[in-house]
Amino acid sequence: MDFRTISLIPNVSKILLKILTWHLGVKADDFLGSDQYGFRKGCGTCDAIVALRVVCETSLENNNKVHVCYVDFDKAFE
Repeated sequence: MDFRTISLIPNVSKILLKILTWHLGVKADDFLGSDQYGFRKGCGTCDAIVALRVVCETSLENNNKVHVCYVDFDKAFE
């Protein structure tokens, strides 16, 4: 949605949209696991990179193997 379009929405509609967004966010947190990153408040992709790095460093210290698979879903569904 363009910012110019948002500014045309009356104040009551803006309040209603914020309430709906909040409720959807609460419901999404119930369905999504704690390992779901990106597009969530407080869970950015940088957090996932840090978590992966910690796992890799810990496995190197303990001489364990780590297998990592990265799927680029943009290219996978083209």
